[in-house]
Amino acid sequence: MSYQSEQAFVKIFSTGLPAIPLHGASRIFEERHGVRFKIVAGEPSTWLPRVRAGEGDLVCVGAEYMMDDIEAEDLILKETRATVGYRRSMIMVRKGNPRGIRTLQDLAEKDVRILVCRGACQRGLWDDVSSKAMLTDQIRGKIVEYGIGCLDTLRRWRRSEGRIDAGIVWNVYGRVWPIHCEMIELPKDLEVLRSTNVAILKSCINEKLVKGFIDFLRSDESRQVYERWGWVTDKSVKPPGG
Repeated sequence: MSYQSEQAFVKIFSTGLPAIPLHGASRIFEERHGVRFKIVAGEPSTWLPRVRAGEGDLVCVGAEYMMDDIEAEDLILKETRATVGYRRSMIMVRKGNPRGIRTLQDLAEKDVRILVCRGACQRGLWDDVSSKAMLTDQIRGKIVEYGIGCLDTLRRWRRSEGRIDAGIVWNVYGRVWPIHCEMIELPKDLEVLRSTNVAILKSCINEKLVKGFIDFLRSDESRQVYERWGWVTDKSVKPPGG
């Protein structure tokens, strides 16, 4: 499909880490169709006022409850909501894993200090993981610091060498920031996945064009971009025990 005669500019508002594969996918679409993209990335509080003022074509967030909130403000076309990939929960440890952390049970039993994120797409993630193992009290007692988003959580992790031993975060931390951490897999029955998802804003100028981009984000070619950064896509999701 050619978009040469249509609007040649798309503005996207996105949360932080989901903007990374989004940039990669948009560059492919841009080269193929001559459509320019402007991606504004950061915590929703930094760009939601602009969306409320009627700016932008597409929004991308890292959890469905975040899009629920945006939908509740009547800012998106509900029928255009679509998942483009998933992130998985993992345990983050220091390089070399000096505390020998291998399992969630280790976090509950060892004398360790834990960092979690209380905001954005990771809100409640530690609770979801710990509650699956019925270790909520034990894990809660080890939490000593909270980030408010992915980037803030990483900053706190980097500043706390020797003070914080582990974190419960997304798997993509290990892909995006491999020099700062190692990642410990959780068993499938304790793993939590959350949807990275998009929706067309009601302020969108060219709905046909942006729908075409969403279709591309769900294509095999775009899936490869997301998987390169650690996202799980529909075709690679395996059931528990699979």
